[in-house]
Amino acid sequence: MIYDLIAVGGGVSGMVAAICAARRGKKVLILEKGERVGRKLLATGNGKCNLANTAPVAGKYNSDFALAALREFPLEAQIEFWRSIGLVTRVTEGRVYPYSEQASGVLNALRAALTEYGVETLVSAGAERIEGSYTVNGVYRAKELLLATGSNASFGYESLELLLPYGHRSTPRIPALVPLMTDKRNLKGLKGIRARVTAALKANGKEIARTSDEILFKDNGVSGTAVFTLSGALARKGITDGSASLAIDFAPEFTEKELGALFIGGVEPEGMFHKEIAAAIKRIAASEGSKPERVAKNFTLDCVRPGPKELAQVMCGGLETAGFYPDTLESRYSPGLYAAGEALDVDGECGGFNLMWAVASGMAVGKKCCSK
Repeated sequence: MIYDLIAVGGGVSGMVAAICAARRGKKVLILEKGERVGRKLLATGNGKCNLANTAPVAGKYNSDFALAALREFPLEAQIEFWRSIGLVTRVTEGRVYPYSEQASGVLNALRAALTEYGVETLVSAGAERIEGSYTVNGVYRAKELLLATGSNASFGYESLELLLPYGHRSTPRIPALVPLMTDKRNLKGLKGIRARVTAALKANGKEIARTSDEILFKDNGVSGTAVFTLSGALARKGITDGSASLAIDFAPEFTEKELGALFIGGVEPEGMFHKEIAAAIKRIAASEGSKPERVAKNFTLDCVRPGPKELAQVMCGGLETAGFYPDTLESRYSPGLYAAGEALDVDGECGGFNLMWAVASGMAVGKKCCSK
């Protein structure tokens, strides 16, 4: 059998592309290396599945390449897609979630739509090679082919080499949206403590990113929403050697002078911060001969570097976007060959932007492939 489209990879972009193409009457096959499609989806948004974000998308990605698909298939179109396959969404603080706030509900809706529209799905069936135009593993033949294999973040697989024979090149993968590893010197007693802070990432004496959100202290570094935002910036800069540092402001509403006045006036650090954070501030201030307010406003962690890919939600890097048309995501070198989602060198900030790209790129391919 010759399929109109084979999607190599059963993640979000592959499933969305398959559904959109099958709705147009195309014969579609998904080949998924894992034991089930969409497995990584279940871990997104702490299991709540942050589908999208209501904020403008410009400036939220490492590359403007993503904007063509996101403008053609913006938030409204994506919400309509989800509704069309039976999934109702809700918005909480600018973030779009399934109404149930259960990632399993998103996956169930996608799998039901694959069945409804006759998409064939083979699991434990990874692509080992792609030949000619286009035969996978010497068995499965297609008029057109989509590489939607995601990345090797978490328990994912890397398959970019499949497109190298067609003239495409890839950039190195670096873990992003991942906990940051740091020097342990100032972490004593803080494991498991959460705080809302302003945090600045610095490298070579210059600030490269800043955000205000929650941070979670670990025994060998930091995690939390603030850190996920900063880790993406670190990965985009390609800084993996531990030369970066993280400056944490535990009292962003106060200047250092105002905070000092509170302490002089009788307010103790324990009256403002978690007792373990207060203890760390006082300990560091004493060891450095500094003032508590200065440490509280500039609590520094050195030797900052990305955590392991096994803990990453997203990887920076991927197939170079210069090899693809931004509106169709079709290869510039081989007609009928496409790439979508995290297979491409496109990554977004924390907050649903990566799933937005996965959906938009899947819709772009699914609604334009096999139309010549």
